[in-house]
Amino acid sequence: MKKLLTIVALMVLGATTSFAQLGLRAGVNFDNISKEDDFDLDKKTGFHLGAVYNIDLIGSFSLEPGLYFSQKGFKLNDDDANMNYLELPVNVKFKMVDLSALAIDAHIGPFAALGLGGKWKTDILGEKEDVKIFDDDEMGCKRFDFGLQMGLGAVIMNKIYAGVNYDMSLTKIDADLGLGKDNLKESNHVWMISVGLNF
Repeated sequence: MKKLLTIVALMVLGATTSFAQLGLRAGVNFDNISKEDDFDLDKKTGFHLGAVYNIDLIGSFSLEPGLYFSQKGFKLNDDDANMNYLELPVNVKFKMVDLSALAIDAHIGPFAALGLGGKWKTDILGEKEDVKIFDDDEMGCKRFDFGLQMGLGAVIMNKIYAGVNYDMSLTKIDADLGLGKDNLKESNHVWMISVGLNF
C-alpha cells in the first residue's frame, strides 16, 4: 500500500512539474484614473514586481494566478498620491501562437488588491503635508480594490517573457479630500508593461 501511495505521489508530482511553470515579472505601471468627476487628474507612473504560476488546462487553454506588488496613484493639481497594493490576478490564457521558439497568448480574468500603504502629498490649510493614503481616520482611499485584467503576452524560447496588461478597476478609490470637498470617486485604470523569466 505504501509503495502504491508513493508511486501515485510521484506521478502527481511529475504531472504538476510537466504542466506547470513558474515565472517572475517586473515592469512599469501607467495609471490612467477614470474621470467621472470634474477633477483635473494627471497620469501617474509606478512599477510592479511579482510572480505567476502557469497551469496547463485543456488544449490551448491554461490558468495563471499571480501575486504582485503594484504601485498606482494619481496627481491632482499640486497633490501627488502613491498607492501601494498587493494584487492577486487569476487569468485564463489562450495560446494563439505556439511555435518552438515563440508563443503568444491572450488572457483575461479577475483581480483583487489590498492596499498596503502609501503617501498623499497634499495642501492642508496652506501647508504641504504627507497623509497616509489608506488611513481611515484621516483623508484616505478605500483599501480594497477588485476588477478585471486583460492583456497579451509573448514567450521566447520558453524562457523570456514580454507582455502588456490592462487593469480595469470596478471599484472607486473614494478618496476623502477633506475640508468640505467632495470625495474623489474615480477608478484605477492601469496599463502594465512587463518583462520576465519563466522557469
